[in-house]
Amino acid sequence: RRAGLLPDATKEDLAVDVEAFVERYLGLPFDINAALDAEVLGLTEFVPGRKPKVAISRDLTGSALDDEDTTPGLIGRWRATVAHEACHVLLHRLLFELDDLQHGLFPTPAPVNSPERLFRCLKRDVGFSRQVSDWREIQANMGMGALLMPRPVFLSAVKEARGLLGVGNAAIAGGSAAHERLVAVLASRFTVSRQATRIRLSGLK
Repeated sequence: RRAGLLPDATKEDLAVDVEAFVERYLGLPFDINAALDAEVLGLTEFVPGRKPKVAISRDLTGSALDDEDTTPGLIGRWRATVAHEACHVLLHRLLFELDDLQHGLFPTPAPVNSPERLFRCLKRDVGFSRQVSDWREIQANMGMGALLMPRPVFLSAVKEARGLLGVGNAAIAGGSAAHERLVAVLASRFTVSRQATRIRLSGLK
């Protein structure tokens, strides 16, 4: 909302402009064509005293945005990766500025490219799986869901979709045909994966 990027719930397209969120609102150096290792989707680099840098794999960007054979799933994965990295900045930047805040007498800054300064987000960590073990990745994934599907807009869209599907306020069983139709409608409007939509529905009960 502060970024001026909250979607208008009355519109059909409810996709949050995550690229603008990173570049305009957070004001970060943003490379969507980074040469990253094959298993790395995105990377956030923290250096005390400087703006964090966000990088997205050029293989993922090419597949999602440049390939004529792209799919909604690939586009959703690209958007999820950008949102995931943005949430690392929002949630974890402070962790890398403790030396400055504590005014240590003998600070020992790590080399710029040390593992402590880089979040390399692997394919298995970026998404809505509950198998991720690193608490920072779990938090970034939770933030990612909230950023891609903001609560007030999402709940409004759910109510509208239930009406269009003719289910009103009736209970919908998870995995039922009605549930899957609801998931498909919401996933399309927010430009996210169906898995992400199912988890957001479950999380918001």
